[in-house]
Amino acid sequence: MHAHLWKNPVAKKILASVMSAIALTSFSGVLYAQIGSASLSGIIEVSDKPTAGIEVTAVNIANGHSYKVVTQANGGYLFTGLPPGDYRLAIAGKNLQEQQQINLRVGQKVNLNIELGKANPEQPVEEMLVLGTQVNYNLGGEIGTNISLEQIESLPQTTRNFLAFADLAPGVQFNEGQDGSTSIQGGAQSPNAINIFIDGVGQKNYVLRGGVTGQDASRGNPFPQSAIAEYKVITQNYSAEYDQLSSAAIVAVTASGTNEFHGGFFYDYSDEGMREKNPNELKDNKKIPSQQIQYGVNVGGPIIQDKLHFFFAYEGKSNSDPRDVVVGAGYDVNKLPANVQAKLGGVSASFEEDLYFGKLSYVINDAQKIELTAKYRDETELTGIGGQRPLEFGTDKNNEETRVVLSHNWRTDNWLNDARITYEDYTFNPRPHTLGNGTILLNAGKQLVLSTGAGRDYQEKSQSGWALQEDFTYIALANHQLKTGIKYKEVELTSVEQQPFNPQYSYNIDYSWTQPYMVEWGAPLAGIGNGAAVADNKQLGLYFQDDWSATERLTINAGLRWDYEESDAYLDYKTPDAVVTALRGWSNLDNSNINVDDYISTGNNRDTFKDAWQPRLGFSYDIGTDNNLVLFGGAGRAFDRNLFDNLQLEATKATFPTYRVNFDSEDPQNNCDPAASNCVAWDPKYLTAQGLDELLYANSGAGREVFLVNNDLKTPYSDQFSLGVRGTLGDWDAEFSLSHIKSEDGFVWMLMNRRPGGSFFDGNSTWGQPWGFGIPGYSNGLIGMNALESKADSLYIKLDKPKVDDYWGMTVAYTYTDAQDRRKAGEVFALDYPDIDDYGWHDSLSVPEHRLVIAALFDLPNGFDLSAKLNLESVKTYQGTDCRAGWNACRYNTFQPDGDGFLGYKQLDVAISKQFATGMIAQDSYITLRLDILNVTNAVNHGGYQDWFGGAGENLPANFAQPNGTFNGPPTTLKLGVNWAW
Repeated sequence: MHAHLWKNPVAKKILASVMSAIALTSFSGVLYAQIGSASLSGIIEVSDKPTAGIEVTAVNIANGHSYKVVTQANGGYLFTGLPPGDYRLAIAGKNLQEQQQINLRVGQKVNLNIELGKANPEQPVEEMLVLGTQVNYNLGGEIGTNISLEQIESLPQTTRNFLAFADLAPGVQFNEGQDGSTSIQGGAQSPNAINIFIDGVGQKNYVLRGGVTGQDASRGNPFPQSAIAEYKVITQNYSAEYDQLSSAAIVAVTASGTNEFHGGFFYDYSDEGMREKNPNELKDNKKIPSQQIQYGVNVGGPIIQDKLHFFFAYEGKSNSDPRDVVVGAGYDVNKLPANVQAKLGGVSASFEEDLYFGKLSYVINDAQKIELTAKYRDETELTGIGGQRPLEFGTDKNNEETRVVLSHNWRTDNWLNDARITYEDYTFNPRPHTLGNGTILLNAGKQLVLSTGAGRDYQEKSQSGWALQEDFTYIALANHQLKTGIKYKEVELTSVEQQPFNPQYSYNIDYSWTQPYMVEWGAPLAGIGNGAAVADNKQLGLYFQDDWSATERLTINAGLRWDYEESDAYLDYKTPDAVVTALRGWSNLDNSNINVDDYISTGNNRDTFKDAWQPRLGFSYDIGTDNNLVLFGGAGRAFDRNLFDNLQLEATKATFPTYRVNFDSEDPQNNCDPAASNCVAWDPKYLTAQGLDELLYANSGAGREVFLVNNDLKTPYSDQFSLGVRGTLGDWDAEFSLSHIKSEDGFVWMLMNRRPGGSFFDGNSTWGQPWGFGIPGYSNGLIGMNALESKADSLYIKLDKPKVDDYWGMTVAYTYTDAQDRRKAGEVFALDYPDIDDYGWHDSLSVPEHRLVIAALFDLPNGFDLSAKLNLESVKTYQGTDCRAGWNACRYNTFQPDGDGFLGYKQLDVAISKQFATGMIAQDSYITLRLDILNVTNAVNHGGYQDWFGGAGENLPANFAQPNGTFNGPPTTLKLGVNWAW
């Protein structure tokens, strides 16, 4: 029997005590969380001797907030939990020389040693002279890249998504789909494996894909760009503070009000007249109408000088984006009827978004500060069109999110405490653009040619709840920064899934346009069917971290994390009795590789995964002089989580099931066994709702698909290893590192169907799923388990020349990756083989072998500014179906198209701007006019290639590996912008 941790009386008592303590410290709120904050440490020597008892003050130049510590017996001082920004140091009340102002960036650990000199033994500390300083920015074993505010504001980009520059970190991709949706991917893992921390709060999506809320196939932005001060991309070897991820961590801090009022307004515009035709438009010599408008306002300043500050930002977006509807599988367009051909060509997809962010920061005294932030996101869009999906097949989608964070920061000479309470409410609601029947047109190889008619997608997914978090740092132990923390979260996860909402009829158009060979539809079960699943999800996370300055040259970062997540929807789910009876009487499984008891849940035979122990170790060692050459590395384990969108299917499919019926015909590729329970003789009445009702077996649930989840479900994780060197090469900061990442236990759905005798294929076949051999009285059975894996070996090279007093700056990020996986990252259905091992290892389908990203900023004569970003990728590996050996011996093959020689993707973007002083409102008010030129060379970046190797006895098609008419990135596009700032 499983035991819920929260039902244990001892555990409940301990947890109540912890939560009470957190509530007491949270009662006055938070400033900055430790995640994303910076630290400044060093040793103060007086006449060559480390000296204790000297008061050191760090003052934030922008808002006047001050932080005080006293040197310890070894002369050491440590500021931790500092908000990133520019600081001025003072010793015993006296400011250091101007050059001692120091910029602290997100997550940065900086060492600043100071040597003071006395003119005579009686001279007080505040009158001493600074004889010398030594700064070290190269501490720590993590692989990370800071993205500055100047880069965010200046570099060209298609949208105002602040994450667009995450690819300046080697090993990280910022992917923009043909539909305008964006995602972040680290290494060979799925985008689901990342997490974004904004002001220390994880934005994890517990239900859907994309890693963070709102980014599941959305053209929207997760946060107002004008509200982001800067961020850091940590590719791997993060400390134990970071949770719910197994890939890259992105750590951002938001803008704050200062002691001066500042604000701004921006407006960006582009339409079809400001871009080149895309390749499909060239064929018709006609552009698809399109328009992209982005606008926003922000303002911040003091309410009480040095005490209370505010900041507010709003950003809106209104798009009408072009989409190309094209046939798939290399099908001859001339074979299509005129009414189907009329669906091809250009269509426009609308999108609207509103983003709001507000912040109040209050300094209670030198020891305590509080902060309240709130974010609201609302967007609507027409999605799911383009490629092989015309407008009628599209989906109308709403995306809405609210997040509120109240936090409190309390520091003394010996410790720092951060406490926070958060609330989140997120809803995702797609629904079909039209109602009726869907018509799926396929060739003889079951490859999609076109999806027409009414779409299939209706969902309502949400997560809503609260969390309490406590982070405590102890700094009184010499050379150690000890951190520990606990996070408890309760969030309700909801899923309503009615799939497919409109019935979908599949046609082999190489055989018949009038008779479908299969229909798939959804319908509620009598009395209980609404396709809903609700989970009361509880999470607990604990960690301990020691950042130890072992010697003057060696720092060691050692941590241990443990996470626990409990979901009653998984633990308490009971497999329906009728399904259990059918499974236990199903002789087809007797000699198969499936133990049916692994998937039958009694409601008390499942346990929550309790082994999410995550040791994390990093180090850095100064092997040069003056910290100009540092050896660093690390190893660690990081657990992500299982998406509720996968787990809920066993419940929703049991109340609003998906039915699939095959129609008996003379089609040699799609005939079915009349003896099979889901094979019926064709009758045109089955094109109507009344006819489908006759196939529902009195709506008892018989004939439906059955989804079953393994009773011993684990949590996906990755093991990470790295070794590298970083240092300076003249004006450049350089970093070279080697990385190995292995991810395991990814969730996947596999086919449970088996033929009589237990085989998956027939005796003369190595291909052909046993669709006609489902669970007796039902249809197909799908089983969910932990089986997906990936591995990646990488070389990261990063060169950075900061634009400080010089007129230019540049960042270069190169990644070489040798990656393999069993399925393309993010694919969770593997229905072609009986075991995941049968897929074998192949070159990753989502990661290029070579990737180079260069970003540069230039100051030009006459007050002009120029920025540029270049993205180059080698040709990726693609996968297709090869049936040339016979229809019963098909298999997957990988291939690499020629692309444009070595390159599979290339894009150069530039932006040029000119600033004009206005004198309006404030003395430093100015207007900036800006022109972005995206894809300057009008490079054609193909989004896919013809991947059909051919049918039985055929030769490789002439169009094999040729572009399939889909594209990534824009054609040459101009975007005009105006920005007024004061």
